[in-house]
Amino acid sequence: MMNLARRVAVIDDEPDGRDTIVDQLQDCDYDAIPILGPFGNRIDKLIDEVEGLDPSFVICDQRLTAKQYASFNGVEVVKRLIELKRPAMLLTTYQDPDRVALRLARSQIPVIRGRDTFRIEDIDALREVVQHEIEDTPVASRKPHRVLMRVEAVREGYIDIVIPSWNPNHAFALPVQLLGPAVRRSVKAGDYLLGEVNIGATHEDELFFDNVDEVVEAAGNPF
Repeated sequence: MMNLARRVAVIDDEPDGRDTIVDQLQDCDYDAIPILGPFGNRIDKLIDEVEGLDPSFVICDQRLTAKQYASFNGVEVVKRLIELKRPAMLLTTYQDPDRVALRLARSQIPVIRGRDTFRIEDIDALREVVQHEIEDTPVASRKPHRVLMRVEAVREGYIDIVIPSWNPNHAFALPVQLLGPAVRRSVKAGDYLLGEVNIGATHEDELFFDNVDEVVEAAGNPF
C-alpha cells in the first residue's frame, strides 16, 4: 500500500530525466509516480491527472515542449497546482531567458530549483516551504517588504534595477510587466521605485516583486 505522505508525482518531458528523478525518489523510499504525456494544450487534463493521484508533492520540469509532451511550460502547471493548494515545485536549467522570464511568476511559485542544485534529500524541507505559503504563513525568505529600487537603465521590455537594502552593488533585469501601468509608462534611469520584495532571499533567482507601483523622486532619496 502506498504511503500518501510520501507520494510524489514527477512531470518531465524528457524520459531519461524523468526516470532518473523517479529512481532517486524510490531509493529514498518515496512513492514516485511519473505523469506520462503527451498532453498537447490540455493543461486541465494534466492537472486533473495529478489531482486524481493526490500526491503530497509534485516535481515539475519547466520546459515541457521540446519532446511534444505539452504546448505549455511547467511554470503554468505549478501555478495552477498551488492555486489548488497542491504543494509543487519547479525544476529548470536556469538559462538566461528562463531566469528573467520566471521573475514574472516568482511571487506565485515558492520553490524553483536548478537541476544542478536540486537534491532529493531536500524534498521534505521544500514541501514545507510551499505548504507555509499555501497556508499564508510564508517562511522568512518569502515574506514581502516594501522597499526602494533604483533604476539603472531602461531597455526594451526590461529595466535594470538595484535593490539597495538587498545588495547595493548588484543590478539585474526586471520585466516591465512587473511594473504598475503608470510606472511602466514613465520610468526612466535614475528613478527610485517602491514595491514589495522578499529581501530575505539569499539569491537573486529567489527574489519576487509585487506592487511596484510608485516612483520616488531621486533628489529626496538617501541612497
